[in-house]
Amino acid sequence: MEKRPPAPTLLITDDNSVNRKALNFILREAYPNIIETSDGESCLHRLKNHNIDLLLLDLNMPNKSGFDVLEELNENPIPCRDSHRPAIIVVSADNQPSTISRALKLGASDYITTPFNRDELLARVKTHLALRMREQDLEDRVTERTHELEAANQRLKQTQNQLIQAEKMVSLGQLAAGVAHEINNPIGYINSNLGSLESYLEDYRKLASAYKHTEIITTSKEAQDIQNNIDFEHTNHEVEQIIHDSLTGVRRVRQIVADLKVFSHPEQQEWQQLNINECIHSVLNIVHSEVKYKADVQLNLAEPIIEIECITTRIYQVITNLLVNAAQAIETFGKINISTEHADKQLIIKIEDTGSGMSPDVLNKIFDPFYTTKPVGEGTGLGLSVSYGIIESHGGKILVESTEGEGTCFTLRLPVKQTIGLTTAPKS
Repeated sequence: MEKRPPAPTLLITDDNSVNRKALNFILREAYPNIIETSDGESCLHRLKNHNIDLLLLDLNMPNKSGFDVLEELNENPIPCRDSHRPAIIVVSADNQPSTISRALKLGASDYITTPFNRDELLARVKTHLALRMREQDLEDRVTERTHELEAANQRLKQTQNQLIQAEKMVSLGQLAAGVAHEINNPIGYINSNLGSLESYLEDYRKLASAYKHTEIITTSKEAQDIQNNIDFEHTNHEVEQIIHDSLTGVRRVRQIVADLKVFSHPEQQEWQQLNINECIHSVLNIVHSEVKYKADVQLNLAEPIIEIECITTRIYQVITNLLVNAAQAIETFGKINISTEHADKQLIIKIEDTGSGMSPDVLNKIFDPFYTTKPVGEGTGLGLSVSYGIIESHGGKILVESTEGEGTCFTLRLPVKQTIGLTTAPKS
């Protein structure tokens, strides 16, 4: 069963009690919920504390006139409990066009001059109540639709974050074999070095043991034989080199792990400072195996060091995508030039390769989601689309120039200081 709307509430404001009673008498059969006030102050108080659907307002009242009520409603809207302003019908004996015009300009919905016709009054009240109900219904629908759109927008942000995270994991997955190789290399020679070191230490242990079991070291033939069989100068040099190489390998592994941790860092809730030069060096460390067989990387990084406000993990993700794409675009061996500069409160990053380049047709589609020129199974088509969204969300721009057969240059323009608030979708 459809729920019927509540009966409308009318407010009659007039300093003349006879006029109030006359209006009440005509309206009460159709509209039983009627409140009366005799002055403008009481009228405003009622509007503030009751849900009034329609106000019948006299103009000429002492202290606070009807015009004063209309002006105050415009200057300080009454915070009605249902948030809807009532329809206002001015009822006055003043039939001057200037008065009528002024009342309507101040927000009155209608103007009735006295003496009035009973049926005309009822018809006008009915019409304005119907209009207000429709207006209220439209406002409610707009509010409901706004809430739905806000919820949809929030879901969209969450989906966008999930796509960014998914693309990040795909990128790391594609780099995993290379990263494993980069870690295995130093681990391999550390393992070999430790084996050699163990052998050298065994020689020292034998010599030390021989000295320990003899009372006169200088006449111990066993100790002398062991000492003659050990090349101390060579052994000492080898031990020093082993320790040095092993420490270098450990530092290499530690740096790779530290750089990878940036990608798994929890999403930050506020802008943070990022040293862009360190970011580029870290990304090069991660993609080293992807790049070293394809290109000679040349750096032209701005000094002094530039720091920007950003979501650090996402800038790392963009730089990684662009560098991997640059390496994959080079068929044999070429160059990748990376430069940074500061211009007009912006950081400009350029990543240029001497790869195969792109045709104008491909160039027009590269930022489209799921578009890829890579073979099936080698690309998601999300890398550049996600990168474009990340740079846009930072208030920046990503530009691309490409000549087929010659190479491609991506230019990132990012504000050094952020002027927009950081909004992130809730974690799923």
